Amino acid sequence: MINSLKVGRRIAFDYGEKRIGVATSDEQTILVSPHATIVNDEQILAKLTDIFSDVNPIYVVVGDPKHLSGEVSQKSIQALAFADLIKKIFHGPIYLVDERLSTSSALSQMRSIGRKDKDSKAIIDQIAAVNILESAINNERSGNKIGAQI
Repeated sequence: MINSLKVGRRIAFDYGEKRIGVATSDEQTILVSPHATIVNDEQILAKLTDIFSDVNPIYVVVGDPKHLSGEVSQKSIQALAFADLIKKIFHGPIYLVDERLSTSSALSQMRSIGRKDKDSKAIIDQIAAVNILESAINNERSGNKIGAQI
């Protein structure tokens, strides 16, 4: 069964210590697109504020990079801390979505179109964010939990 979705943009983040990939959907949730790759530095809150002002999402998804076994990883803890940072500027729902293979999938996608890993670091983060958001939207459409709400 496919559920109709609430109108409004959604946003996803592929958190990394150096770079954060960002993807967004359109209002009708037909298209998910890469939005940006932002440097994770001391200006991160200001950068996020600008993005949220531009996108005005109805919910946020942050990739949760668990171990392949499903256990929480150190990167999962960092992603949760990043989601907590987002709470300072966004008061809607925030979900953690399993993203164990999003970056490797993004690397594979880039290789399939002939892009080299070295030349594609910033775009890989965005493609990983696209994969995370598409997963969340597919969950939403099928009536499943979008992710673990924090």
